[in-house]
Amino acid sequence: MPMKFLPLLFAMILTLSLGGCASMPSNYEQPKLDVVGISKSATDTAVLQFTIQLRIVNPNPEPIELKGLYYELSIDGIDVVNGTANQIPSIAGYSDTVVSVSSAANLVNSVRLAARLMESTSTELPYQLRAKLGTTSKWMPATTVTESGVLPLY
Repeated sequence: MPMKFLPLLFAMILTLSLGGCASMPSNYEQPKLDVVGISKSATDTAVLQFTIQLRIVNPNPEPIELKGLYYELSIDGIDVVNGTANQIPSIAGYSDTVVSVSSAANLVNSVRLAARLMESTSTELPYQLRAKLGTTSKWMPATTVTESGVLPLY
């Protein structure tokens, strides 16, 4: 290829690249994530397993096609539960869905948390849920969502 066409080729590639970026939504908002339920799973093993219901809210007009998620639940700063899920339905624009995910408790950290709770006089317990939502889109990579709050101790 003659060298005189090289600047023209470069200009065309740059124009196409910028046009592709301009077509990406600029007002994309991160999905919201809430823990709406935690229950002990029935199991035949000695492993303490839970089912966690996560409500995923899509505040955008476009649907979100999720490939999977990784989540961590910490209570009072101690990582108690983590896990993954890969059977997640598509979430239509401006809608939400509740996803049930199975997880096993971290035994050592659960004992640490129990010991801390026995020594504590607090009436509430801080928690943090961190989830990485992986999408199938090349333009919208994985999104990390953090939700935190307090659990009342009655």
